[in-house]
Amino acid sequence: MEFNFDHEPMCLFCEKAHKIEGSNMVMCEKKGAVDAEYCCKKFKYNLLARIPKRRASIDFSKYSKEDFEF
Repeated sequence: MEFNFDHEPMCLFCEKAHKIEGSNMVMCEKKGAVDAEYCCKKFKYNLLARIPKRRASIDFSKYSKEDFEF
């Protein structure tokens, strides 16, 4: 299965790169230490590298009990 990556490629999401904690750098297997937004021609998307944003929680205080009854 091929995944469509609809964002601009960057080393932060590459399977050949590993994030360096405490900085905006990644350690690339091909290029060494590079900026997380850098991208070379060996880029291959790693689906598990992306951390999705959390969904906003629902504010139930604006609903009453009658709103949930049939």
